[in-house]
Amino acid sequence: MRPTFSISPRSPLCQWYRTPLGRRLGRMEARLLSSAIKVPYSFTLVQLGQVGWEKNYLDSGYLPRFVLIDETFTKFDLRSVCACLSSLPLASESIDVLILPHTLEYVPDQHQLLREVERVLKPEGQAFILGFQRFSFYRLYAHLPGGRHAALWRGRPVSQHTLLDRLSLLNFAAEICAYYDFHALYSPTRRWWGIALWSLGYAVRAIKRTYTMIPINPIATPCPDWTPEVVPTIQRKIDDT
Repeated sequence: MRPTFSISPRSPLCQWYRTPLGRRLGRMEARLLSSAIKVPYSFTLVQLGQVGWEKNYLDSGYLPRFVLIDETFTKFDLRSVCACLSSLPLASESIDVLILPHTLEYVPDQHQLLREVERVLKPEGQAFILGFQRFSFYRLYAHLPGGRHAALWRGRPVSQHTLLDRLSLLNFAAEICAYYDFHALYSPTRRWWGIALWSLGYAVRAIKRTYTMIPINPIATPCPDWTPEVVPTIQRKIDDT
């Protein structure tokens, strides 16, 4: 089947990443992913959704086992596959690392995408998710005349707390790696409410946990010999006075 050419809802975001401010944010996010992804070169890495700065965070050793999956066919200098993100053409428990750079914001069914992430990841596999803050002072730019930076707000952002709750329901151990804006990365150990309001985006690292039920057989203990008809009595010696 020949790939179909269509306009992706992520296209405005990819175009914005080519602007001076977009390249600045892309370098910040690539720096974050480069420091977070520390796995052997033999692992299989898959990115869901194109952003255009993949090579900025990928070590050359990862390139032979890296695949990009997007819903639109575009010319790309890395190995890529055109497929629907809600039904990934991947075998169950076959991928070591998944990267989702602002992927959840631009899919019609976010729950289905997370279920697919859980399905294709190997046990103890890792998922790195980048998302824009749902409640942030940066979102005020979307209401300025002309829709300044409107490409950043065309998706449906998910708050970090909602995302962590959804991942926990799928048996993921997830945590916030960092918050960031156009200038710096911020540690999540600081006062989270202040960082969440002033930061532009966040990064989540999730590990797929699998729990195996180990049956425990009851240990047979011998019952002590006891005859219910025989009632032990206690004799008391009464001294004559």
